[in-house]
Amino acid sequence: MAAVLLSPTLPSSADEKDRLEQEQREVQQDQKGAAEDLEHSSAGLREASAAYAAARKKLDGARTRLNELNARLLEVRAAHTQVEAELAEQRQLLAAAREQLAAGEAEVRAQREDMRDEILSRFTGGDPRLSQAAALLSGGSIEDLMRRQTYADAAAAGQDATLQRMEATETMLIVQEGEVQKATDAIAAKEKKARELVAEVDSVRDQAAAAHAEMSSLAERAATAKRSAEAAKAADAAELRKLRAEESALRSKIRALAATATDRNVGSVGGLFAAPVTDTYVTSPYGIRKHPIYGYVSLHNGTDFHAPCGRPLRAVDSGRIISTSSSSVWGNRLHLYLGNVNGHSYTAVYNHISSYAKRSGSVGRGDTVAYAGTTGWSTACHLHFTILRDGTPVDPAPLIGG
Repeated sequence: MAAVLLSPTLPSSADEKDRLEQEQREVQQDQKGAAEDLEHSSAGLREASAAYAAARKKLDGARTRLNELNARLLEVRAAHTQVEAELAEQRQLLAAAREQLAAGEAEVRAQREDMRDEILSRFTGGDPRLSQAAALLSGGSIEDLMRRQTYADAAAAGQDATLQRMEATETMLIVQEGEVQKATDAIAAKEKKARELVAEVDSVRDQAAAAHAEMSSLAERAATAKRSAEAAKAADAAELRKLRAEESALRSKIRALAATATDRNVGSVGGLFAAPVTDTYVTSPYGIRKHPIYGYVSLHNGTDFHAPCGRPLRAVDSGRIISTSSSSVWGNRLHLYLGNVNGHSYTAVYNHISSYAKRSGSVGRGDTVAYAGTTGWSTACHLHFTILRDGTPVDPAPLIGG
């Protein structure tokens, strides 16, 4: 589609006042876009914010570590208290087992004394069975013989009972000795565990103290990084204010053009303009998105196109270059006034360019006007392209054709 180049000598249209107001809003909206655009943060702010985020991450990690250590310290102290209680119980069991062992040993000694006395009495008093045999040979009565037999049986039974009792007591003594050893081993194990827990308490307490000291240091570093980020943010705001002042002259130019502009009518503005760069694709479209540093949701007032450093940037239509300027915000930029179409004025804005092919005057559709770069608040070479319609950024996508 052919384009009509506007001339400042042509008569102004009837809606001159409205157009001037729209152009004023164009510049204001342009500046708002600079303040709110996702990518438009200075390198200083990005670096300071990254440092602050890293410091906060380390601080959060140190805080988590300290909380874990404090929790572990409570656990270890509780475990030590439990072990001490169990150790006291085991010591009581050991004392009781030793008492039982002592009683059993005394009983065994007593029973052995009884058995010894019985054996001695046999040697000194004679064996009852021999006495019985002597009575039979001496011709004693049957009654005497039976009485002697009863005494002999009773004595033998008593001896057997004493022996069995002693054997049972000695068996119990072995069991009691085992209980004493078991209790002694348990106490040794508990004491070892108690010593280990005491050592762990000391270790965890030392680690917690170190973590607390590290957290204090990191907190100070985070505070310093935060102050740096806030200073960088304030510097960005100052740059935006400076940019608004610098563009007052540009607004005057736009008003002058608007006062003398004519209008051309087309059936549809869809695909009206050419692509501003060849062999490209959209890396970030026009629309609402969240700023990664400030965190607010705002309008991304243009379309970001893939454009390696030095790639030619084309005039999207015939028009007049009304400004080439440089700022710390947009870097090198170019305003190409495209005239009025269907009652609306259009201006193309090229941002972050590396250098200019032309700085003023008229250009034809497809002419190279500048070269892609990464100047200003930019993280990599690309083209941030904006279309202003009546002073308000609009989505360039429907307006761009081949």
